[in-house]
Amino acid sequence: MAISASPAHPPALTTAEALALDLLADGFSADDIRLRTEIAPDDLYRLAALHNVPAPHGTVEGFGCHRARRELPCEQCAPLEARFEAQARARQRIADAERTLGQQHRGRRSSLTRA
Repeated sequence: MAISASPAHPPALTTAEALALDLLADGFSADDIRLRTEIAPDDLYRLAALHNVPAPHGTVEGFGCHRARRELPCEQCAPLEARFEAQARARQRIADAERTLGQQHRGRRSSLTRA
């Protein structure tokens, strides 16, 4: 018996996930969706693939959906790979900076409480 890569019935969506997928299908950017629902772009693309929700072709989000489905991007989405990668790197730099600043802030706060 072969094991399917995706379940026959995907798990139920939370309200935020359903909203995020609706916004994605309506053409909102992944960053706008994250601001509204707190769902990270990588999670958004995985959810879209799991629930078979496409993003508009010819958008970075469309490329992200192709990648999450592990398929070659269509002709309209293929040129957006570089932008997709640049946005992912930028999000990672921001997350790293926030983590570093948080650690510095905690260190500063603990040194002030010792004084």
